[in-house]
Amino acid sequence: MKDTVFASLPEFLCRALTAQGITTPTPVQAAVIGTALAGRDVLATAQTGTGKTLAFLLPLAVRLQDNPAQNALVLSPTRELAQQTFEEWNKLTQQTDLPAVLIIGGDNIHKQFAQLRSKPRLIVATPGRVIDHMQRKSIDLRCTHILVLDETDRMLDMGFIDDMRRIVGALPVPRHTLLFSATLPQDVTQLAGEFLHNPLRVQIGSVVAPVDLVLQEMVRLDIREKLPQLLHELNTRFGSILIFTRTKHGAERLAKQLKLYGQKANALHGDLRQNRRRQVLEFFKNQTVRILVATDVAARGIDVPHIAHVINYDLPQSPEDYIHRIGRTGRAGAVGSSISFVAGEEDKWKEICKVTRFSSPVKIVAKTILPLPTPKFVAQEEGAAHGKSRRSKTVRPVARSAATQRAKELLKSGEVHLPQGEELRREQREKQVSHVKIKTFQKAFRAAQVLATPAYPSSSFRTLKVGVSKKSLRTQEKKERNFTHKKTVKKHKRR
Repeated sequence: MKDTVFASLPEFLCRALTAQGITTPTPVQAAVIGTALAGRDVLATAQTGTGKTLAFLLPLAVRLQDNPAQNALVLSPTRELAQQTFEEWNKLTQQTDLPAVLIIGGDNIHKQFAQLRSKPRLIVATPGRVIDHMQRKSIDLRCTHILVLDETDRMLDMGFIDDMRRIVGALPVPRHTLLFSATLPQDVTQLAGEFLHNPLRVQIGSVVAPVDLVLQEMVRLDIREKLPQLLHELNTRFGSILIFTRTKHGAERLAKQLKLYGQKANALHGDLRQNRRRQVLEFFKNQTVRILVATDVAARGIDVPHIAHVINYDLPQSPEDYIHRIGRTGRAGAVGSSISFVAGEEDKWKEICKVTRFSSPVKIVAKTILPLPTPKFVAQEEGAAHGKSRRSKTVRPVARSAATQRAKELLKSGEVHLPQGEELRREQREKQVSHVKIKTFQKAFRAAQVLATPAYPSSSFRTLKVGVSKKSLRTQEKKERNFTHKKTVKKHKRR
């Protein structure tokens, strides 16, 4: 780290970087860290995978360590990106007293209440959940003097502009603001004019060009040929693969189809619960699952270095989304590849080619359509197999107790008489116990009384159980005793 911008960092950060094998700053880190340490606002644009997260986390750690009265807030567009930022912070500050909390939707909000009451130095959050806590008055931003807006263009695309303005309005003035964006559309420029004061403009690479280390291909085919072509690509490519679809339903359906043909695949989209989203990402990161089928919600929220290929099963809605999608591979100096399926969407592909400045031409490949193989597994919802196996279990006959068997024999032989129907109702009326309902346990109680008499000294049981618990029998016996006691009291009063 000698003679680099890292050399000016405190010892605890240098040790943390060395432990992660990071010795040389990326261009965006070299351009931003020094300026951020000086307290100047920064407007930085750089392609995905260029190390923007450390570019703002490192100066944040230094500023918070040197200024105990100040706190910081990092806003991210997606839960996944916020989670990854939070994990990176913990790696950097595990030997210091700079606690952070993760405030995102889908997590237990009551747990977040307790975490916010512990007065964290850093809050990593999504805008929607911050607004939720502001409405509940469970978050205090009065001492938050440092603000980081990560993937600002994506937050604007997701409609967070009003939330961002409301959050920034609650922060103290003056403040230190760092704004990062992969692209620089007009609305981002306008927002930077509102939030930043005399910022340093940092631009690394082109904001309208994909990463240079990504080999780009495209194939023209019919919509019915997409699945066979996809299976061919999966069988001829090695390494982890990220597949993009246009809709949540499409991602879920495609993942099930791939499982049907023996591929290890999971779906990632906005309808998944937070715990499931974390599980899916963890399986993909540790390479338990090779294929991840995702919507654009994951285009800005996945930072997995080992993604070797990106497949655009459905073309994105905008050229900017195309850049973000294929930017999931070719990260941190690695070489990746991408292929786009163009099925009757020539106009959309032409728009992508027009707006996106390719540093190298996109290679057009011929389609390779093979017959679909025989399904290896039965496609079903996750967890359905477990439920089906439970429902299909053979119902075992209930084993009758010896007491129940003996009672049935006595009832059948006529040795025990139990009042039935109208006879039982008449007896109830005579005893004036209409509040006691005629139930099976009453019959069982009467049978127990008969069997408990000296006429049956050889009986092997004292309580006859016929579809009722002993507790119910004891309750009924207590009612009978109370009734007998009341009758006795009435007789004495009459005398």
